Amino acid sequence: MSPEELWYRYSAIWSAPAERRGGELMACLADDATYCDPNGLVEGREALSGYMGGFQESAPGCTFRINSVAHHNGRSLSNWQMLGPDGSALQDGTSFGELSDDGRLRAITGFFFG
Repeated sequence: MSPEELWYRYSAIWSAPAERRGGELMACLADDATYCDPNGLVEGREALSGYMGGFQESAPGCTFRINSVAHHNGRSLSNWQMLGPDGSALQDGTSFGELSDDGRLRAITGFFFG
């Protein structure tokens, strides 16, 4: 999948039900994937799935919209917005990703603004 498709698919996992997250994370993340944001570092798909579940509990009904993606040399940058249940923009952010040889995300670092 293209870097744009990868970020769209990955961002949708944040609001996906638990039973769907595992397969989607496998499709989007390398086996040794890590995720880091201001709240800490998460290692592995299973741990990230749990972290996503916690996000859903703390922000019910919220989703993410990818506004732009830049990509080169196995690195990718995604600018996004977190949307409330009514579609209003609640937060802006940028995520940096390093890609594995097979094109999946290996390391993701999220930055939040506003």
